[in-house]
Amino acid sequence: MDSKRKYFKYNEEDILEILSEYLYADCNSETIGSKAILLGEPGKDLRLVAVVGDGEDEKLYETDLEEVDQKIDFNGSH
Repeated sequence: MDSKRKYFKYNEEDILEILSEYLYADCNSETIGSKAILLGEPGKDLRLVAVVGDGEDEKLYETDLEEVDQKIDFNGSH
């Protein structure tokens, strides 16, 4: 491996945490609450479905993300 390069390998939990933190950066809250899942197949239809909000919002963790997946269109900034 080239010593001038940095290589990364993340498991699903790390990927979800990184993406949730990225999404949280746009929120105006002192605490973070998030729930996220990866759905689909890599190279075909892989997607992240997430909810991010105030860490004190306990109902956030009850969100059915598979239902959200069926109800909303893609809305990412990239």
